Amino acid sequence: MWNAKKSVVLSCVCTKAVIFLGVLFLLSAPYWVNFYVDYAGKVESIKNPLLFTIYSAGLFGMYSLICLSRLLSNIKSNEVFVENNVRQLRAISWCCFAVAFILLVSGFYYILFVIGAVAAGFFGLILRVVKNVIEQAVILKNENDFTI
Repeated sequence: MWNAKKSVVLSCVCTKAVIFLGVLFLLSAPYWVNFYVDYAGKVESIKNPLLFTIYSAGLFGMYSLICLSRLLSNIKSNEVFVENNVRQLRAISWCCFAVAFILLVSGFYYILFVIGAVAAGFFGLILRVVKNVIEQAVILKNENDFTI
């Protein structure tokens, strides 16, 4: 029977798999950029800016995945409304905003990055709202813990 505990475990496994795949992609990024430039017929001068965008956004993405893994580990340990989860959500949202900024600036040389910037900014905004809800829940939980 499927339950919440199995769902959290599946999310942990998927997060770790995406971290592994992300590391593989970042290590092989020069190959993929060369393949893309050759296949799409792009000019050679786009390689370095594209690699810079991939690596800078990728670092923030990897850090957000690590924070997500920590968040899921806390949830798996039945620590849901704790300050550490608020910190993890805050870090993930700021990573989304950083990626949005990087992609927005990169949109000057490749316009499709603007779509990714809007999506990353939207996810950052949604995460800020979720972070604020969890933060208020932590405050309520702490008040209830001190009530006799």
